[in-house]
Amino acid sequence: MSQRRSAVPALVAALAAVALIAGCTSARQHPEPSTPTATPSPTRPAVIATAVTVPNRNAVYALNGARWTTIALPHPPADPTAVAAHDQDVYAATVDGTSVALDTSHDAGRSWQHRHITDATDLPEIAGVDLALSPDGRRLALMLDAPSSAGAVAQASVLVAPRWVPNQAPASGQLSWWRDRLVLSGGALSSRFFVGDATGATWTPQPIAGPVVPATDVNPRVPSFGAAATRPDGGLLVPVTTHGRPPRVDLYDYDARTARRVGGVALSGNVGAGTTVAVVQRPDGAVVIADAVSPRLRVVQGGTARSVSAKGLPAPPTTLMFVTATAGLARVDVAGCTHAKRGCSTRPEVFATGDGGASWVALT
Repeated sequence: MSQRRSAVPALVAALAAVALIAGCTSARQHPEPSTPTATPSPTRPAVIATAVTVPNRNAVYALNGARWTTIALPHPPADPTAVAAHDQDVYAATVDGTSVALDTSHDAGRSWQHRHITDATDLPEIAGVDLALSPDGRRLALMLDAPSSAGAVAQASVLVAPRWVPNQAPASGQLSWWRDRLVLSGGALSSRFFVGDATGATWTPQPIAGPVVPATDVNPRVPSFGAAATRPDGGLLVPVTTHGRPPRVDLYDYDARTARRVGGVALSGNVGAGTTVAVVQRPDGAVVIADAVSPRLRVVQGGTARSVSAKGLPAPPTTLMFVTATAGLARVDVAGCTHAKRGCSTRPEVFATGDGGASWVALT
C-alpha cells in the first residue's frame, strides 16, 4: 500500500515534466503574437542646415532646435545660389579662377571634404553657378552659366554627381529635381519649362500654362516660370508669373502628362517682363508667395489663398525658404542712403519667422 502511494507522486511529477516540455516545444514552434508597437516616425536632426548664405560672411544659416545659428563654410561660394543643403548635409561650389570645386559636409559643418569637379579649360567662361539638391538629399547637380551678349539666350552646362560629366542645357535658369530627373525653368525671359533626364543630357520643353513659346524673339508679355518644387503628393509644383495689370502668380500641378492650375493670387504693383517674385513651398504643402511692391505675403493652401502682413519685413523678400511649416528665412534687399538722396545703395538682410510667415525678426 505504501509502495502504491509513493508511486503516485512520482507519476504526477513525470506527467508534469512531459507537459512542461511539450508546452515549451509548442511555444517555440508557434510563438505567441507580440503586442503591436508603434513604429517611431523619422525625426529630423537637431541641427537643420539651409542654403541661405549669411551676408558678408562665408557661412549659411541653420536651425538648431528653435534657435537660428550659422555654419561656417571653408571657402567663399561662387554665388549665393551655389549652396545646397538637406538636414545636416551642406554643399558649396567654389570657383578659384582655374577650376570648379565642391566643399561637402555631412555633419552640419563639423568636418568638410574639398573635391575638384572640373577645370576651367573644360568650361573657359563661367558667369554663374547654381547647385540643385533633390528633396531627399540623394542627388546633386551643378549648373554653370556661360556669359551671353545682350539679347542672346544664355547657355549653361549641367553636371551631375558623382561623375560630373558636362552636358549642354537648353538654357540657363533655375534647376530642380523631380522624381529622379532634372527640371529647368529658364530660357529667354524665363519663358520656357523643360523636363530632362537624370544626367542633363536630354531635355524636352513642356506646355505648362499654354503652348511652348519660341526659343528666340520672345514676346515680352509671355508668362515667366519660377523654380519648380516637388509637392507632398509627388507631383510637381510649377509657379507661373503673368505680367498683366495686375500681375499674377498661378500655381500648376504637373504629373508628366498634363498640367492643371491648382491656385493663384493677384499681386500689387508691376512685375517686369522676364522677372518673377519669390515663391516657396513649405513642408506642409502650403505655398508662400511674395508681393511685388509690399512686404505682404500670400499663402495658398488647400485651394484657398489668404494674405498675411509679414510684420517685420521692410520690403518684399527676394528669397524665401522654410525648413518646417513654421520656421523659415527671407532675404530682403534693404535700400539706404548716406545723406538725403545721395550715396544710396541696397544691402541684403536676412529675417526669420517662427509662425509660418506672419511675423519676422532680423538676423543680420
